Amino acid sequence: MLKKAYQGALEFFEKFYWVFFAAACLTLAFYCFRCLDVQYVDSWDEARHGVNAYEMIQNGDYIRHTYNYQVDDWNLKPSVSYWGIILGFRLFGYTVFGLRFSSALAYLLTGIGCGLFAKRYSKEASILVLGFFCANTLPLSAHLARSGDADSLYLMLFTFAMLAMLRIRENHRNLYVCGLLFSLAFLTKSWHAGMIAVIGGLYLLATRELFTLRLKEWGWFLLSVFAPLVGWFGWRYTKDGFTFLRQMVEVDLLARTGSADFEGHAFPFSFYFDTVFGNEAFVYRWLVGICILGLAVGGVLLLRKRLDVKAAVSESLGYLLWFFVPFLGFSCIQTKLIWYCYPCTVPLFLGAAIFLGWLLRAPLDFFGEKSGESSGGFGWKRELAGACKWVIAVASVCLVGYYMRDTYFSVIRGAHGDAFQFFVQKSVERDSEYAGRRAYVMVPGENPEDLGSWDQNMLFLAEICGDFRCVDGGIEAFEKETGEAVLYLDRIRYEALEDELKGMEVLYQNDAYLLVGRRTGTGDAAK
Repeated sequence: MLKKAYQGALEFFEKFYWVFFAAACLTLAFYCFRCLDVQYVDSWDEARHGVNAYEMIQNGDYIRHTYNYQVDDWNLKPSVSYWGIILGFRLFGYTVFGLRFSSALAYLLTGIGCGLFAKRYSKEASILVLGFFCANTLPLSAHLARSGDADSLYLMLFTFAMLAMLRIRENHRNLYVCGLLFSLAFLTKSWHAGMIAVIGGLYLLATRELFTLRLKEWGWFLLSVFAPLVGWFGWRYTKDGFTFLRQMVEVDLLARTGSADFEGHAFPFSFYFDTVFGNEAFVYRWLVGICILGLAVGGVLLLRKRLDVKAAVSESLGYLLWFFVPFLGFSCIQTKLIWYCYPCTVPLFLGAAIFLGWLLRAPLDFFGEKSGESSGGFGWKRELAGACKWVIAVASVCLVGYYMRDTYFSVIRGAHGDAFQFFVQKSVERDSEYAGRRAYVMVPGENPEDLGSWDQNMLFLAEICGDFRCVDGGIEAFEKETGEAVLYLDRIRYEALEDELKGMEVLYQNDAYLLVGRRTGTGDAAK
């Protein structure tokens, strides 16, 4: 009875697979785009990228980025990620949703691409991969899928480069795809893309595919890598010579990888295991266990000659390099940030999904379904082994649902904004009479000691909402302003400074904040 029910469920899944796949894709899209504009805009690096992209449009310069209309030598990344944000602004206007749209889309495409790739192994694996992308708590909550920075686009390019690499043995043209994706990843996230080159080089060397490439294939590969890079370097050189390129090497590469505590992000070697892959609060710890079990079972099957040795070893090696090279590489360098290890999560998703997909089918093999034999001919040990596999597989699928639910409530439903950020967005429209003025602020930011200075997220919202030209200096600088200007401040300070601000026009207010304006000729200097 149980066997027939299970067989019927699998047949139903086979028949309506594409319906299930479409539903899984829509679920992942829901996780990516639902409440995308609610979450607090983060100063590092989301707001910075947003300002860079916005000012590229205002300056009409799509290769050199600025921050507050000064050349930005802190964000030493090439231009591709900014172009993604610009696309979001063009499609959805200057909004927080527009800021994050390309990141959400890139994550969705990454999940769909991995789901289609996993279908080569089993249809169950393709659906499970999409479930893992939905249960991917950390990248969905911080600095990736729902954040307006470079990492989501970089993850997509990294992932597709690895998928192309795994198919080089089938068709050497995939090498050119891999080279192009590496180049685009470099133009998105700079030196982080070096991990793609290391993984690809080791894989080609270990599988000996490196020695089968013809001279013509090497030529096309090098062209796919260097044509985009040379094009971008040449374009950038026309703006400031080698200045930006030199700082990419000195600061973004050497200082951030070799400094003992550059920017305060030095942590022990075990940082990524302790905070991500060994943390029981997330899905990754369980996935690591599933992958280890899968490798052990695969080893047994290889010894029994039930798998194609060359193909199995080649693919397993690819997934292992994909995980361990960035995991160990980023663990060794001095600067450590959680999102550096995000590319390591994808091979875990694929590896676990492939093994669990096999397990979901494997129990039938132990009931005589594969060869037409009766279940009694296998003995109670084979029956028990089949039952254990079935239990592991079904329990694992249930765990996917549990982590998806946890991620939904903690990330999607748990998204929360900031009262002042919401006020800025409501206080001005780009066609308002007072839009485009010089703007000052007297609202505490991330560092209370910097009162009167614009935090990066405040500045971003002031620019996209009112096209303001943000100036530091607070109330003192505002009072000396001779031109048209506005000041953001909280109600407590407004009431304390009411005499000083007498005559100012209240442009917008709520219970907590006010936006006041000064017209030309009303400043102290004009007197």
